[in-house]
Amino acid sequence: MTQTLIRAGWVLTAAPDGAATSAAIRDGAVLLDGDRIAAVGTYADLAAAHPDAPVRGSAYDIVTPGFVNTHGHFSEGLITGIGSQYTLWEWLTALIGRVNPVMTRDKAYAGTVLQGIQLLRSGVTTANDMFCADPVPDEPATPGVVQALEDLGLRGVVSFGSGDVDRDFGATPILEEFEALREAAAASRYSTFRVGVSSIGRYTDDTWQEHVDYAVAGGHGVHVHFHEVREEVTAARQRTGRTAIGHAEATGMFQVPVIAAHSVWVDREDRERYAANGVGVAHNPVANGILASGIAPIAELRALGVPVGIGVDGPASNDSQDFLQAMKTAALLARVRDLQATAMSAREAFEMGTIGGARALRMEDEIGSLEPGKRADLVVLDGDSPTLANVHDPYQAVVFVAGSREVRDVWVDGELSVADGDVTRVDVREAVERARPLARQLVAEAGLERLSALTGGPLDGTERP
Repeated sequence: MTQTLIRAGWVLTAAPDGAATSAAIRDGAVLLDGDRIAAVGTYADLAAAHPDAPVRGSAYDIVTPGFVNTHGHFSEGLITGIGSQYTLWEWLTALIGRVNPVMTRDKAYAGTVLQGIQLLRSGVTTANDMFCADPVPDEPATPGVVQALEDLGLRGVVSFGSGDVDRDFGATPILEEFEALREAAAASRYSTFRVGVSSIGRYTDDTWQEHVDYAVAGGHGVHVHFHEVREEVTAARQRTGRTAIGHAEATGMFQVPVIAAHSVWVDREDRERYAANGVGVAHNPVANGILASGIAPIAELRALGVPVGIGVDGPASNDSQDFLQAMKTAALLARVRDLQATAMSAREAFEMGTIGGARALRMEDEIGSLEPGKRADLVVLDGDSPTLANVHDPYQAVVFVAGSREVRDVWVDGELSVADGDVTRVDVREAVERARPLARQLVAEAGLERLSALTGGPLDGTERP
């Protein structure tokens, strides 16, 4: 195995209390051995113990675990910055409902590469994605996501979300897409598979149950949207007599690992259901703000022991795919909600972005912290940048001060996916040029001319579906 010693002024391990590795190590280092972390400690100790290991980094850098993006939609990769005048249900009708039917493998690949570059440049090493297409494409589209992740060197938890409530085609085409995605993920280095469930309102009762049964029978985790807006809670109660979370529990979904995106409008009983069933939550602060969905009760969830991670959400609902921005916003919204500067510390937000996200995905044994034996996924923030010239508190430096420009190196599985600020495995210019005609094609096919400047729009932000 090839060893590399990563040096830093601060190594923020995100290791839990009581772990052999300290949470923050000054003048620290991380020893990589192939695709695993071999040792974490002070630079002096590790350099003395491994004198032949090449050294990368400096005495002023900050090293962190790779960030874990717990929710996103690569299916929106070609429609960034459009339709921000809508709240969620308007947005679903006016934008997503028109885009999903025209998704293809080529668009899946191009959008994933484009947005994956942005995720990597902001320190993300694992992305939990739900690719949405409704109705199901004639040819499987989601293997394009897996191929893009392979080409980028970005770890992915991949799923597919589609419903049949107004399509009357049943679960069979969706399950066929599941199988295509599962097989592609199984053959890949970086991807693992989950069952995608877009939201309860998109499914007939039979298809909902078939999704649950498919997940349980195969031992697959589930990636689902729950309670993003208050109207969803009301609609679920009217239809099933329960909240969507209560319905999921009653129909057996929580027999397998579940990560629930958003969870903004969760009452005490549903929060307790999450805690009792080990459900993880993907908090999407920026997207929830853009779509005016509300502020999730993160403090209450974490107090119950619910594992909470941070998500950037899709390029059409967040627009930016900058994870550092999402992590900072999570802390700010918690403070605004409670009108208390102590509502969420920088360290708490950092932990949600690393080991918290790994726990929410049930991946904490492999990723999320810098500990010997774990995957060699880590981020190096440039301590020689003007932004990080003086680090008074390393957690605040990461969460409140640093931006994607400070992300110098990103290691995934012991290999550099970003080096000196540039992705290493794809040609950025080529990715941009490939995406442009496909985005214009998508806008035309989806009938979005009045919303997109690519075809002569947009309006002044007043159009409604």
